[in-house]
Amino acid sequence: MNATRLSGLTLLVVCVGGAAWWWSSARFASPKSLVSSDSRQTGNGVTTPLAVKATPASTSEAKATLLDDFVDRLNGANAPAASREILTALRTLLDSLPREVASHEALAFLAGQKDAGTKLDVTVKPGGTLGDASSLRVFLLDYLGQIDRPAAAVLGKQILSTPDSPDEWAVSLRNVAWGDDTPANLDYLRAKAREMISNPKWRQNPSAGFLEAFDVIVHAKGFNLVPQLTELVRDKENRAVGHAAYLTLDRLTIADPAAALAPLAAHPEWMEGREQTRANFFARADVNDPRQKALLESYLLDPHRSALELQTFAGLYPNANYMISNNLLSETSTPTNTELAARDRAALEVLDSWLNDSRFARLLPQLEATRARLQSFVQQASPLKSSP
Repeated sequence: MNATRLSGLTLLVVCVGGAAWWWSSARFASPKSLVSSDSRQTGNGVTTPLAVKATPASTSEAKATLLDDFVDRLNGANAPAASREILTALRTLLDSLPREVASHEALAFLAGQKDAGTKLDVTVKPGGTLGDASSLRVFLLDYLGQIDRPAAAVLGKQILSTPDSPDEWAVSLRNVAWGDDTPANLDYLRAKAREMISNPKWRQNPSAGFLEAFDVIVHAKGFNLVPQLTELVRDKENRAVGHAAYLTLDRLTIADPAAALAPLAAHPEWMEGREQTRANFFARADVNDPRQKALLESYLLDPHRSALELQTFAGLYPNANYMISNNLLSETSTPTNTELAARDRAALEVLDSWLNDSRFARLLPQLEATRARLQSFVQQASPLKSSP
């Protein structure tokens, strides 16, 4: 095995929403209605409409003409590139309106039943906004979340009351999270995330939005969902959902190793058939933390631990692989070279103590292999200065 460790980022997976954007040269007339509004500024800088006033008959006509035209255009689009062009034109039009008017238009359309598909899968850009949207409604939910978070959060809870569309749920969960970071709202998000990942229809044919929604569990610190996530990881027939669950468990472990590893240690049956995957998680334990160190020792000393699982652990510990992606809500931070080096030194000291501890006699081959790797890492890092 190559013992070189160049930085804290040893595995890079970058997900960028959309390959390109096509800008439309289409011109639109201004809305027929003359709209004025009273508004207020919220704490997060988003203008929330208090009232929208318009000339009577012309307003409904303008709204119907405005968005119904895009329904027709999207329904007539014969390729993803054409849908992107149409949605870009729609965004340009909405951006040209006063923010409270654009919010009003989006809410009015979303209150109805009309929609149009885009032949696109949901993708996510930096900051949690969508790169591509799978339907006009999903696009508008995303747009509303960007320009009017309070209204988007209220509508999001309405959408989350009925399991109609996984992609709409994904964006609505994000909008609800953006609108409220209280403990009560985190409880709500965990409950809705559980409901979503338990939906058999959505799990059987997962959309891109459904898979992206797993990030809500990371954001809401859904350690109570570890049993459901391990169930999905064990499902070898549904690789897409299983991989999403694996990434979620891994990112929960990065966020709080002790909280994620404790239930896995208490319930070894949860990872039956996925023992090598479990080794990945336990290899993230930081022995500088007493609770994590105790969990790791208990894990290694379990007499039921197989040689293959121990070998996998020995080849990873301390696990410094990080997958970087654009997510709806959460961000993944990676350790600096200095932090990695300090962690390696601490792990090496603990390994030396284990090698002199009779309790670990059965593990000597694996511990010796790990020690050799760590010695190499520490030697490589010794001349390095602090670097980001």
